[in-house]
Amino acid sequence: MATTASLPSASIPARATGFAAPAALWLVCLAHFVNDAYSSFIFPLLPLMTAHLHLSAAQAFWLIPVYALFSNFLQPVYGMLSDRWSRRGFALAGPLLAAVCLSAVGLATNYGWLMFALVAGGLGVGMFHPQGAAMAAVASGKRRRLGMALFSAAGTLGVACGPLLVTQMVTRHGLPSAMYLAIGGVLAIAALFFYLPPLPSPPPRPADAEAVAQAGPGLARALQLASAPLLALYFITVARAATQMLINAYYPFILQAQGASLTQIGSALTIFLLAGGIGGLAGGFLAERLGGRAVTILSGAASGPLLAAAFLAPAHWTLPLLVGGGFALGATIPVNVAMAQELVPQRTATVSALMMGFAWGVGSLAPRAFEPLTAAVGGYQGVIVGAAALTTISTALVIWLPREGRQPAARRSRAKALNGGWARRLRNRMSFNLARTDSSVAP
Repeated sequence: MATTASLPSASIPARATGFAAPAALWLVCLAHFVNDAYSSFIFPLLPLMTAHLHLSAAQAFWLIPVYALFSNFLQPVYGMLSDRWSRRGFALAGPLLAAVCLSAVGLATNYGWLMFALVAGGLGVGMFHPQGAAMAAVASGKRRRLGMALFSAAGTLGVACGPLLVTQMVTRHGLPSAMYLAIGGVLAIAALFFYLPPLPSPPPRPADAEAVAQAGPGLARALQLASAPLLALYFITVARAATQMLINAYYPFILQAQGASLTQIGSALTIFLLAGGIGGLAGGFLAERLGGRAVTILSGAASGPLLAAAFLAPAHWTLPLLVGGGFALGATIPVNVAMAQELVPQRTATVSALMMGFAWGVGSLAPRAFEPLTAAVGGYQGVIVGAAALTTISTALVIWLPREGRQPAARRSRAKALNGGWARRLRNRMSFNLARTDSSVAP
């Protein structure tokens, strides 16, 4: 249902990009980059923190699930709150809390202090995602899949830059110096406070039965109506999230055993995660042409074999194969979020939290859950190979997803037919088509 309030398009005209509010989209992408850059600080530091605080392997890998509990599992709660009040404070306070607390992990002198920093920082990371994804969806307008791909790519780029930034700082100035990295995040959020616009105000509660019917089904009913494709998307996302989290957590230990330095570990993680971010952006463009279902199939068919080969091949082939596998793995992440939003358009923040938060929270349990199996399956490499195979197998769940791959091409064909040649297109360009500048950008 449209609302009279809308995100301003600022200085970038919507007509030039196809987005409803381009400036708002770029700003929320910047906030996502800042937020997620801090979220990946812990991964390259795990081997160093394990040695520094004399932690066992079980203690080290418990850090990831506890961090995920607050950064991912609670996102549906944040999503329902932001669907109810649409407050941009979630999109600003979250990255600020993440910047301060996750930069403080280097100051930890014991296991409890490290756990507290991760819990508080995870809370900040989780607060941002549902509201940020909903803002990106609104600002994207009719190009939601591409807008969500840009939003996801910004976050993945932040995740990729985090390991490089923190390992460079810690290598040069020691673990406590990681705290200085909070300054950049604080400054960025202070700037966004003045320029990041809010979501449109939520519609008032309907007063009668007719208004209730027009407003659409409630949360529980909306989720029930789309339960089969939503569950399929959820399990596909969980399988891919588990694979990526296992690589994030185990690959630093594999590299450490091979004699890699802290900066080499950080650089390798950055390259892998950056490939996923580029893949997410490419997936958004492909989804506009082939459909989300086709992109999900292609991603699953390519990512599993490439990632498995990366840890079965000689060590010098690992990173190049990880780049290809990471690219394919990342291609489907924003597409699946956008597909879920389209299934339940009345609850974009809640379903974003389900796909980005709760699914990734379950995936984040994988490093601790599979750690006892490492001795039986050939070490960390064997666990990752098994997870990569599961990623490809889970692609079979696409049979429950809507068949919409040919629709974008059909729409383009109809649009060309309506234009009727170069003369009519020229007349269209010279006319002022006010219908294309609808100020309502509500999903």
